[in-house]
Amino acid sequence: MQAEAERGCGEVYPGKQPSHRAGQRREAGTPGLAALRIAAGRLRHLNGDVEGAAVLLRRAVALAELHPRPTTLFLGLLYVADAELGRGDRPAARAALARAREVVEEEPVSTYAKRRLEESEARLGRAGARTAVRSGVLAEELTDRELSILRALQGPATQREIGAAMFLSINTVKAYNKSLYRKLGVASRHDAVAAGRELGLI
Repeated sequence: MQAEAERGCGEVYPGKQPSHRAGQRREAGTPGLAALRIAAGRLRHLNGDVEGAAVLLRRAVALAELHPRPTTLFLGLLYVADAELGRGDRPAARAALARAREVVEEEPVSTYAKRRLEESEARLGRAGARTAVRSGVLAEELTDRELSILRALQGPATQREIGAAMFLSINTVKAYNKSLYRKLGVASRHDAVAAGRELGLI
């Protein structure tokens, strides 16, 4: 099945980029091409070619931006983030996830899509936390729940609202905040968010 998918993607996207403007205009005028390019890029990533996948996926996302279909654009951005993280380019992965978050906030997407975004954000945060612990900047790694709360602290939601969104009591949120602040060496929400961004956790 994977071989058939690769063959189909290869027919649509044989790997050679158009070298002239007419080809680029033709590409831009083909709405379904972005989804096929995203599939080709994802397959390339799954086959271990992370560098090639990142190039294909960035181009596919640029096409998807021309023909906005929220789900296609959103998935492309998630796959770009995965590929960039695989390449070790965490700032590029963070930028792709930030754009995916904008898409979620602007357009209705499925609960599944939102969950995929949260998983990708958590993966990026975990990678940042591991790096910070290895480098000695953090003495202790943040848990997934602490990372989720740290991401939520970036917005305007109160602790009670954060708890309601995560199905936690306010006292549980406060306990997580206390642990989070201790691990980051900060004393306020603002400082926690600033430290999280500086360490690449969010």
